[in-house]
Amino acid sequence: MGRRTITAFVVAACASLPLAGLHVRLTAAAFTAQTAVAANTFTADRLANYFSVAPGGLVQPGTTTPIATGGIDTLSLALGSVPKAQTFSGVFTITNVSAQAATAVLTLTGAPQIASVAFASTGTTSATLAAGASTTLGVTTSTLVAGRATGSLRLRLGGSTWLYRDYAVSIAEAPEAPAGLTAAAKPAARIHLAWPASSTTTNLAGYNVYRSTGGGAFVLLNAQPTAATSFDDTSTVDGSPYTYKVQAVSSDAQPLSSVDSTTATATADGSPPPVPTSVSVTSGGGWINAATAGSVTVSVSLAAGSLASDQVTVTLAAGATSIQRTAAASQGAGTITITGIDASVLADGAVTLTAVSTDLAGNVSAARLGTATKDTVAPALSVVYVDNRHPTADQVVVTTEATATVTGSVHGNAFAGTGSFTANVGDFKTGSGTGTASATDAAGNTTTISFPWSATK
Repeated sequence: MGRRTITAFVVAACASLPLAGLHVRLTAAAFTAQTAVAANTFTADRLANYFSVAPGGLVQPGTTTPIATGGIDTLSLALGSVPKAQTFSGVFTITNVSAQAATAVLTLTGAPQIASVAFASTGTTSATLAAGASTTLGVTTSTLVAGRATGSLRLRLGGSTWLYRDYAVSIAEAPEAPAGLTAAAKPAARIHLAWPASSTTTNLAGYNVYRSTGGGAFVLLNAQPTAATSFDDTSTVDGSPYTYKVQAVSSDAQPLSSVDSTTATATADGSPPPVPTSVSVTSGGGWINAATAGSVTVSVSLAAGSLASDQVTVTLAAGATSIQRTAAASQGAGTITITGIDASVLADGAVTLTAVSTDLAGNVSAARLGTATKDTVAPALSVVYVDNRHPTADQVVVTTEATATVTGSVHGNAFAGTGSFTANVGDFKTGSGTGTASATDAAGNTTTISFPWSATK
């Protein structure tokens, strides 16, 4: 009799703890079983009275290890090494095992590599299930956050603040791979690589650059991840092809690398194109004169071995002033013509011409030099009419530059000469009027004048 009394006292004492005002906080995990005391049975509520959980059968990427293990009281989620942002559908199935509708609510804490968790039936973190109804859980990983992390997924009965279970969650997500990669040959056999930034912005250490010389084996080129989105490979051999790939790397102690990296191939080019064989001004009779200074034409002869993809650059310089034009080699070896060069800013006098060829890699040939003369000043010209008494012929006295060619006409008689000269223009007894004359210098500049004439008996 005494033993039964003690037992009843313990049960009563336990049952009266909350009523006694003692601050004892019991979690959901405490209510997991039935306790029998004498003839009385006390049942504590628990999450398993409302839901059951069954792993969905998914495995960690590249393995046979299941993502979800355990049940409603022991569930654990280990996503493993996730190579890129993706959605895992059907991670586990949750079923309402109670006799009435019940709402399941999810809360994810930690593991920012997981962008969202959601029930398939609602697409949100809350789902109300009818008695016996089921839905699955989907997990979507982040395109912004990489690295290793652990967190907690809480499954709670809607309407309750204490009836829940916390499940361990772990993930190791690699950064997102750059979306593209370009490789271009540059001068001195250098190869320049460039790529767009990874979408990963958190826990990104940078990028590793790998090179293959064939056979599929890639070798790491940089000792530490580079924060830049470009890289110059200078350890190359002229004429050799190389294939590259770039991987984004996380900042973990054990770094994770992106996958699905695109590759790019380029051939090192350290050989300049052949030097042009000649360069000359072909407009204005080889001169740069007043008529052609705003639109000069230059011809460049390219040697055998020149390629249509080469670029030819011509420079015209007078003193400290220069102008430059570039054109495609077009057909490779042969002569190309570059037109419309505005040389009006150059001073009159000697002009130095320079022509170089540049290949696609940026290698530049030796320079071919040439010369031209700019003369935009028209020659001075004067014509004086001399009236000689009959029967001596009248004359014109022409004064101009020594090399200028002069043509003219007076009272129907033509005259011509070079430099300064005197010419007979016929015996005209009486009359007066106007004659014309033009002088053109060696550069092609022309002066035209009118002059009076008068004759008496």
